[in-house]
Amino acid sequence: MTLNELLDKAPDQFKPVVQRYGPALVVMTAEQFCEWLELLLLGKTYDAMAAIYERLPNADLFAAWQANAADWDAANLAQADRIQLQRDAAMAVLKVLLAVTLAAVGL
Repeated sequence: MTLNELLDKAPDQFKPVVQRYGPALVVMTAEQFCEWLELLLLGKTYDAMAAIYERLPNADLFAAWQANAADWDAANLAQADRIQLQRDAAMAVLKVLLAVTLAAVGL
């Protein structure tokens, strides 16, 4: 399938997306397309997007996307650490309250 054939079949609202990312799809073999589709179905969106960006002619776009993804990963790890600290602090407070409550009722 050519890019023009893909554009002809795409709804008007999706044509800008097809124009940008369609070249990566039309160079895929049927087997590569099936592998890409499986990535989507398995929820491996990072790998699926990487497979698209790797096939685009603009290598700078792929490098920028990887850098952006790395920044998001770092932010997610930092957020996970903050959330775990909050949970640990809340659990410590709850344990103290439980001990005080048990002491108050004579257990």
